[in-house]
Amino acid sequence: MRPEPALLLREGVSPVDADAAPATTRPTTDLPQETLDYFGGDDLRAHVFFDKYALRDPEGRILETTPPQMWRRIAREIASVEPTAARQADWEEKFYWLLDDFRFIPGGRIMHGAGNPKRVTLLNCYVLPVHDDSIESIFEWMKEAARTYSLGGGVGTDISVLRPRGAPVNNAARSSTGSVSFMELFSLTTGTIGQSGRRGALMITISDSHPDVLDFVRVKRNLTKVRYANISVRVSDAFMQAVESDGEFALEFANERAGLHRTIRARELWNELIKGARDYAEPGLIFWDQIKYWSTSEYNGMGVITTNPCSEIPLEPYGNCCLGNVNMACFVSDPFGPQPRVDWEHLDPALRAATRFLDNVLDYNADKHPLPAQKAASLKSRRIGVGFTGLGDMLIKLGLKYDTEEAVGFVDQLFERIKNVVYDESVNLACEKGVFPAYDADKHLAGRFVATLQPLVGDRIRR
Repeated sequence: MRPEPALLLREGVSPVDADAAPATTRPTTDLPQETLDYFGGDDLRAHVFFDKYALRDPEGRILETTPPQMWRRIAREIASVEPTAARQADWEEKFYWLLDDFRFIPGGRIMHGAGNPKRVTLLNCYVLPVHDDSIESIFEWMKEAARTYSLGGGVGTDISVLRPRGAPVNNAARSSTGSVSFMELFSLTTGTIGQSGRRGALMITISDSHPDVLDFVRVKRNLTKVRYANISVRVSDAFMQAVESDGEFALEFANERAGLHRTIRARELWNELIKGARDYAEPGLIFWDQIKYWSTSEYNGMGVITTNPCSEIPLEPYGNCCLGNVNMACFVSDPFGPQPRVDWEHLDPALRAATRFLDNVLDYNADKHPLPAQKAASLKSRRIGVGFTGLGDMLIKLGLKYDTEEAVGFVDQLFERIKNVVYDESVNLACEKGVFPAYDADKHLAGRFVATLQPLVGDRIRR
């Protein structure tokens, strides 16, 4: 295998700008007429392109006024890692076709960063670990996060390693203020470091068995706290079973410095989670045991520890998001007609080109990561995410109602095929370029998700 693909099955969610929120709600830049004309007078869409993605020189002068100019730049830059001039020219045209008419929408940092004279990363987001339960690790995290934000990346982190409130400490304090108390520091770091008029993006997670989990769930009910982060609880199968049976659930923490253990009724925590979701839209739930169960990378240092800020991809320490979405609405033959069908003649090569495109991004971005550890993680696992958008529009064009059994069955079959095409192209890249450095055939093939691939694809991986 070459890159480690991950299919991001979230309808309508694009990695474009997913991991950085705008600092203002209304753009102020005057639009060139050709930009407004391209978008048919749609001021909002024109501003999104012009303010966020159109290339500027170091002095801020505009160099692009329409998406085709942007697509040409991106295609040329991402093809530049090919080994010969002839292959670069060939793949530039293939990538341009892929990008043209929004057939494929790369992550927003790719569109912003490819060919940009400024020092920016092309990857939307990273996972940064808190290495251990110490003041030094907490502030090292803040330094690494600030550097990551400054180059355009978002951050996901997990605070389960930090001792809970009331645990003993070996300093001037009587006891620890707890893991949750440091969330505000993390949040303020995120809100302070700017990204060209945007703030950073942060996801903070915690284990459901951490003694501070109830404080964590309630922290954002004070609307002045942790304003610059999303929060989610990593939920285990054991917790969900305890909720169903109305049983007790153990909260525990232990390391060489401190230890705490107590039990609660599982439904006490569950009710607080539901109240938060209903009243405050947070925290989210991440079904962590299921993620680990289906993960393709739980070996050779690639085991996932939390997610990126939008939760669509679990990552290892310093792992990063190399993502893009195939626009399914572009791949319907005879749309709205008597015999509409999926345009596999063009969707298949688009999926394969997208897989290579994202793998090329890893090499193009190798020296653009904010931190050396991020570069090492990226090139070790070569993890990519081929996702999708426009599924609802595809179903409309095919004459399928979104909520019918027919549509659900169609989507199951569609993505079964997409999954196998993407993995098959990953094998092609491995044959051409070599497997990703952390690859272990036996461990990879033992993965439960890999076992769901078509036998032909699985056999190609095995060989």
